[in-house]
Amino acid sequence: WHEDHVKRIKAGIKCRLLFNVGTPRKVLQNRNKYKNCDARYMPFPVETPSWILGYHDTAVIILQSHEPMTIEIYNKQIAYSFKQYFETFWKLSKPFK
Repeated sequence: WHEDHVKRIKAGIKCRLLFNVGTPRKVLQNRNKYKNCDARYMPFPVETPSWILGYHDTAVIILQSHEPMTIEIYNKQIAYSFKQYFETFWKLSKPFK
C-alpha cells in the first residue's frame, strides 16, 4: 500500500477513497496521512465486497473473495457511469475527522 502511494504522489495523482462504515478508524487515519488522499466513510451502511476504480475510459471492479477476481472494462460510457455513481456517494459523504 505504501509503495503504491509513493508512486501515486510522485505522479501527481490524487485519490478519493470511500470505505464501508465498519472499517476501523485507524485505516482511514492512515490513508489520510498520505498527500492528496481523502478517505471517507460511505454516507450510509453499505457492505460491499468489492473495490471499484475508474479512470478515463476504463472501469475496474475487484471482487474480494476466497479466490479474488478482477474485471477490467474498456468502455468510456461504462467508466463514466461508474464515475457518476462514485460522485453521488462522495457528495453524500463527509470528510473524515
